[in-house]
Amino acid sequence: MPLDMDLARLVEEEQPSPGTRCLLYKATNNPTVAIHGSILAGTSSEPSGKSGIAELTTRLFIRGTRRRRAGKIADLLESVGATASFRNSQDSIVFQARMTSQWTKRVLEIVADCLSRPALAPKDVDREREGLLTDIRLRDDDTTRRGMRELSALMYPRGHPYRRDRFGTAETVKGLDRRDVKEYFDGVVARSPVIVAFAGQIKKDEATRWTRQTFGERESNKKFGSKGSADPPSTASRREILMAHKTQSDILIGGMATSRTDPDYEALNLLNAILGELGFMGRLGQRVRDKEGLAYSCSSFLSAGLAGGGWTALAGVNPRNVVKAYELMKEEIGRARTDPVEEQELADAKQNQLGSALMELESTEGVARTSHNLTHFGLGLNYFAKRRQIFGKITREDLQKMAGKYLDDSRLSSVIVGPRAKN
Repeated sequence: MPLDMDLARLVEEEQPSPGTRCLLYKATNNPTVAIHGSILAGTSSEPSGKSGIAELTTRLFIRGTRRRRAGKIADLLESVGATASFRNSQDSIVFQARMTSQWTKRVLEIVADCLSRPALAPKDVDREREGLLTDIRLRDDDTTRRGMRELSALMYPRGHPYRRDRFGTAETVKGLDRRDVKEYFDGVVARSPVIVAFAGQIKKDEATRWTRQTFGERESNKKFGSKGSADPPSTASRREILMAHKTQSDILIGGMATSRTDPDYEALNLLNAILGELGFMGRLGQRVRDKEGLAYSCSSFLSAGLAGGGWTALAGVNPRNVVKAYELMKEEIGRARTDPVEEQELADAKQNQLGSALMELESTEGVARTSHNLTHFGLGLNYFAKRRQIFGKITREDLQKMAGKYLDDSRLSSVIVGPRAKN
């Protein structure tokens, strides 16, 4: 039986302490151990007026603990070929580690130290704050990232957590200091629910004990941050941002979509694969890039979290081609609303998603990440078995309905970023 169908039987789940969940997949034929975990904090849990605090705090985890400085941590990991990383996201703070089984104890000690006893030294806070300010300047000077930030402000209503950029703004980040970081860590990070998934050669009692000792008791009934309005803005908007020093323009078209747990997700995800992924950038890439030669790249993606999601089509073009490329993108999106996709396109999209899941489960990292994500979204470890049944019922007409529901012109806003075209 394929691993995706058998995941619920092979992955054990425990609750070491209130507010913590521990998942374990034993792989005796693989000498590695992988960890993928999350703390339900992140950008959506930031206090008002402290935009960027989750990102800044997360960057400080690897900067040292009360017992080890950053250089010592790096030396200990590199000397045994192990890796450990921490990143902030909209829904949570994610941590990952990978090592050979003989060094599991050492790496787990380091990761636990970083997550539960970070030094948060004033000089490190100052250094990381300056680094974050530099990244904000680079973000705002990048046509794609600037466009994504502006599009999020158009597609999500005020108060929605996904309207915020995880880096924050220069104004808010400049005002952050060690006291803010300490308050956020103690008040949010150290109290929020935790999910940890292990895969590889590790014993269950070792995994559960580490989870319990590292995280203690958490707020098991914590609600995910404020969702704001569930409805998209009442009117679609279009915004043009002049960046005269650039040589490329970016076209972004997008709107609010579904959360990962919404019943519409799978059909909409298949539609997105057809529009912007399959083959080489899907229908959008074939039409705008390959056939017409108007774009360097043209694709789409669906992002879905706990509090909703968004769909975005994106093209990088010569400034002279903005108008024509934009019209063709809108035309292809409109075709999905008026005409059912081809039967072969739908079959290919389904097979692509089934195959991607199996490929993800080929490694211990993939198993840990997958079992974590299924638990994080409350989908259940038997979800892939259920998804095969769901796929069997999804038709061409279902995808057309998704296009009409989520990709209607009244829901889609546009952002164009770049220089003016030269005559």
